[in-house]
Amino acid sequence: MKLLLPALVLLGLAIARAMTAGEDPGVVVVIGGDTLGYLSPCGCTKPMSGGIRRRATAIRALTHERKSVILENGGLVKGESRQDEMKAETLAETLADLPLTALHLTSAEAKLGKGAWESLARLSGAKLVCGHLTPQVGLVSPIIVKHGLAITGISSRAAEIGRGLGVATSPAEDAIEALLFTPNAAPVVLLEGDEDEARKLARAHPELKLIVYQADGDPPKAPLREGPTTLVTPGERGKYLVKLVWRDGAFSEYASIDLGPAFSDDPHAARAYERYLGRVTDEKLLDRLPRTKTPGFAGTKTCGSCHSDAHKVWEGTAHAGALSTLEKDKHDRDPDCVGCHVVGLSSESGFRDRLKTPALADVGCESCHGPSAEHAANPYEAKLKPAGEASCKSCHVPDHSPEFDFAKYWEKIKH
Repeated sequence: MKLLLPALVLLGLAIARAMTAGEDPGVVVVIGGDTLGYLSPCGCTKPMSGGIRRRATAIRALTHERKSVILENGGLVKGESRQDEMKAETLAETLADLPLTALHLTSAEAKLGKGAWESLARLSGAKLVCGHLTPQVGLVSPIIVKHGLAITGISSRAAEIGRGLGVATSPAEDAIEALLFTPNAAPVVLLEGDEDEARKLARAHPELKLIVYQADGDPPKAPLREGPTTLVTPGERGKYLVKLVWRDGAFSEYASIDLGPAFSDDPHAARAYERYLGRVTDEKLLDRLPRTKTPGFAGTKTCGSCHSDAHKVWEGTAHAGALSTLEKDKHDRDPDCVGCHVVGLSSESGFRDRLKTPALADVGCESCHGPSAEHAANPYEAKLKPAGEASCKSCHVPDHSPEFDFAKYWEKIKH
């Protein structure tokens, strides 16, 4: 493994000092959540953070030869498609290999349905937790206890969880009461809710030692406090992990760890990810995408027959090899990626694959200027609208291209 970030190096030194001095090094608690389907870093702006392969490497380093608790606060995916189901299963399988302590079953997972719930329970190693479900609801635990910590999960969307799974749910208060009466264990809540909800919960139940909440963006540089309760979040899209140490009845040694390129890919997680991509290809998810009827496309080569200077500029840009970048990483049949690397994927007349529609591979003229078959047949009558910044922003969105600046990027492709 090519490591390490300064936080992990300092952690290792602290552990070594404690063990040498005969002190209790405590229990390392590693927290993730709200991956939202981002199993891999994505984007044309570097460096990007996150991904299950880097995450697994970081967790193994943090928990190596240590007592550890690994928590995942739900939010595995954000949709309900077949691909979302595959992503959730892949993430659960990867976490189980680490090994996972508890995976909070939130409304995001429940909306995938009972079949997916059962699959997640099996793949996670029976580590699903949800305080709204009674012990009679199989495959999900209301409380999981490990290394002196008692963990449950609660949500303001309990009714959605019940509907998704086809079961009855109990109030959050019942879950908290059961948690607080767990003997010889400090109470920890995985919360499907934001900071305000976490603070409200902490004020109502100051006995809680830790609340993990959900938040947009990156985690804060330091843990939050509400009375005696520690509040933390791993942020969104799986870009960070949060690390704490539980020792002598308190949480300390907080670190938010950016899963950037300093972390190599874990080989076990990499194999799970390759299997996921294979399933996406085998089930032909790209071919099953909904398409709309639009005017026909001419293809970039046809455009170049008249616009030779512009075509020559295009040949020297990264746009001209956009699809090949996906092929190198085996993402060329991934519906999440292909649309911004070809022409007209959402159109009945658009890209299908390299064999059927070779003229529409890569980011071509019509990616910005729109379908141009009519213009190519009758250029003086069928005029095209000029392309501009809005054309670029259909793909260069903040999630995938956070540093996009039209003026700067235009200099690379202007024609």
